[in-house]
Amino acid sequence: MLSSQWSVVFKWSFIGFSCFVLLTTKTSGASQSNDPVDARLVEGGSSCSGRLEMKYEGEWKTLTFKAMGSGRATKLKIAQVACRQMGCGSAISITHNVNNTNQRPAWEIELMCDGTELTLRECRNTASLRRVGRRRMTASSQEVVCSDSVRFGNGHSVCSGSLNVKSDNDWAPVCEEGFDSEARKVVCNEFGCGPPMVSSDSSTAEGVPALLKKFQCKGNESRLQDCASSTHKCKQAPAITCQGSYDVRLVGEENSCEGTLEGKLEGEWRPLAVSWALWKPEHSNMVCEKLGCGSVISTLKHDRYGRAWELPSTCWESPTNSSFCKTWMPKFSYMLMTVTCAENVRLVGGLDRCSGKLEIKSGPSWASVCQQSFTTENAQVTCAELGCGFLYSYHSKHYSNAEQATSLVFKCRGKEKHLLDCPTDIRNAMEEDCGEFRTEINCRERGEEPHIDLHTLNMDQDLGYRSEVVKDQRFAISCSTGSLYKPFSMRLRYRIGHRIDQAAEWIQPAVGKSAIFFFPAAEDAHQGLYECDYNYEFKPDFFSNPQTLYLTVKEHHDVRLVDGHSRCAGRLEVEHQEKWRSVSYQHSWSLKEAAVVCRQLGCGAAVSTSKVDDSPEVRSVWRFYSDCEGSERALMECGVVKNWSSSSTIEVACTDILHQPNITIISGLSSTNSEGGEMISMGHSITINCSVEPQYPGGHFSLKINSLNQTHSLTQPAVNHSAVFTFTATEGNCSCVYHNFLFNHNFSSESLSLLMNITDYIGVMLDDENNSPCSGKLLVDVRGGLKLLSAESTVWDLKHASVVCRQLGCGAAISTNNVTLPTKEKMARFYSDCDGSESALLDCGTTVEWFSSSYVQVNCTGETLTDTKMNTSGETLNL
Repeated sequence: MLSSQWSVVFKWSFIGFSCFVLLTTKTSGASQSNDPVDARLVEGGSSCSGRLEMKYEGEWKTLTFKAMGSGRATKLKIAQVACRQMGCGSAISITHNVNNTNQRPAWEIELMCDGTELTLRECRNTASLRRVGRRRMTASSQEVVCSDSVRFGNGHSVCSGSLNVKSDNDWAPVCEEGFDSEARKVVCNEFGCGPPMVSSDSSTAEGVPALLKKFQCKGNESRLQDCASSTHKCKQAPAITCQGSYDVRLVGEENSCEGTLEGKLEGEWRPLAVSWALWKPEHSNMVCEKLGCGSVISTLKHDRYGRAWELPSTCWESPTNSSFCKTWMPKFSYMLMTVTCAENVRLVGGLDRCSGKLEIKSGPSWASVCQQSFTTENAQVTCAELGCGFLYSYHSKHYSNAEQATSLVFKCRGKEKHLLDCPTDIRNAMEEDCGEFRTEINCRERGEEPHIDLHTLNMDQDLGYRSEVVKDQRFAISCSTGSLYKPFSMRLRYRIGHRIDQAAEWIQPAVGKSAIFFFPAAEDAHQGLYECDYNYEFKPDFFSNPQTLYLTVKEHHDVRLVDGHSRCAGRLEVEHQEKWRSVSYQHSWSLKEAAVVCRQLGCGAAVSTSKVDDSPEVRSVWRFYSDCEGSERALMECGVVKNWSSSSTIEVACTDILHQPNITIISGLSSTNSEGGEMISMGHSITINCSVEPQYPGGHFSLKINSLNQTHSLTQPAVNHSAVFTFTATEGNCSCVYHNFLFNHNFSSESLSLLMNITDYIGVMLDDENNSPCSGKLLVDVRGGLKLLSAESTVWDLKHASVVCRQLGCGAAISTNNVTLPTKEKMARFYSDCDGSESALLDCGTTVEWFSSSYVQVNCTGETLTDTKMNTSGETLNL
């Protein structure tokens, strides 16, 4: 620090040029009044608070800097120097403000201050650091708040040091006389510090008495200058030390009891970054109490990136109202917190934040509430104000050392937002003394869970969590509550997937204390989770805890037909209460009820229904009570069953009593086309087998053939549940129909249709050099292609050649011979079961690929022979 006179103390460096600035600041006396010269605080309401600016070459710009060394402590020392340069008291806070909406020209400087300098230009650098000043645009600034007339001297922080006060443009120490604990408390509060600490050096300071400032404080003043004062010849008061310079506040909302949680450390306010997992309700309670607010209403976390104070783990060990935490750490945080406290109401001493003794704000302190004249409506408003939902109970409780109670008598209607919004009276003299009884309230944040029930035509189920309803069955869900208060409405929500925000919702006014929600015939879409809750008229936006029900929609498996050799005919049985029993024949049973059974089983229409006397023995059955019209989709949708004893039961026969027959091609198949039809070679016969699964004996089959817009049929009796039909294939389709006479009625069942496509690919061909279709080399189909027929066959003769000529329309066979080749080639080898009368060669034989050195020739009468076909050896074959 320069001791006297004038010096060049600062150097500004810019890219491309540099210059020296002469600082003309005289530093000879501690009482010197300092002219700001080139620094100022603006837009802060006074010359001792605002945005820090510096002047260079006649231009004022916002000052931003990177505090070096010890970080925030060094920033506070910079603020101390700025306050001294402004002629103000000690720095109360310095805040890095990034909330400005408009960017402004700024100076950015790196510097280090000891805190004892008279101006910012006297702040020093070190060997490893240079002061750098450069122009730039920024939306951030340094906001400094100084005390107007009080400052600490020789202290190591904003909360300690010897005290000086402003006196006639100079600074004077404070008298020890009269500067008691109340005065120290005012000073600590003025600087935003904790309460004064009792230190070992609090004895009378040494020194010669001088003309100093004497104060007399009551303790409730906001500034030391508000205290009564005078000038006396006295000894200087010893240094004062306040507890840590921490503090908390809630900002950003309408009042100081709600908003983002911020903390002040070493004079700088920042949001508090907290660990949500470690934050507990008592920490929020501590914040509300420290701020003089009522009970905590809510605590929410928010994602936001920015500068913050981090509360380390030591804050969570044993939080107390007198010490919010031990230390805070600077950091950049992604998670901040909003706390909402009641302004004027709190519940204390309860098991949780929503229960306890009721107290209201009375000036700076709190007063309990008398139990006399306190009503249910008053308690309801209190619970709602605290965000505690519903009133559960309120009562009078004896306190042996009851403090002074409020004289207000509340007359709430139940819908007011705050207790203090209610009309009030002052207790008269007769009621002025509450005695030792005070009001206690128990609220519940949400009402008790309601009761949920599923109802069908056949049962009323107390479900708990899960139950079932049969598909196509009508059902209803009821919600009810045993709450002390009448609910305003009942809400039923059907959750879609796992997200409650994607839910179908129904709301009904509560009738009594319940509501019923009706549904049509159950479908798969009705399966899922249902939630029921309710609200009250005095707080319609608060719903109770929900009760849940998982509903399963199952298929119709509660009816069946047995002992009839078919699922579509037989004795009727019904499942009820997990028991299968026959149904007794009663007057209400008719063909329309049987039609519902057949429809439910997917068995078509009802053909007959009758009474069956099974045995002379009476046995347990179900008696069916009907309300069916015949169009229902399920029997239990239009009737109910009860226990009964009877020897007679019901038999039902439906149109789909018979199994569907099968249709298969035994022979004549050429190939399958892309449409799934069967490709039949022209002129071939086709053999089809009709069959049915063994079910009933007897019956007969009809083969329906649809061709050329005509329909005709072939009929054969069923032998071993099948029949075989052979016919010449034509373009069209065919199907098998099985007929049988059962239960005094004719029944039939038809197979799938078989599509027949005729192709001119007939599987045989004669080829010679003169393109004669009735004479030449014989080619036959093998594996989908035409190949020469091998003559190395022991079965080939003239009768087989006759089948070929007949199939080709070439008349009769004249001869067949073989031709020998010099080498073996791949040909078709023929295997026969022909008698010579067949219309196609491959109807009575088959081929496989093999190697041969000779092939067959055939000559038919359909063409005039021009010469005699000879084999390579010159031998003519007349077989």
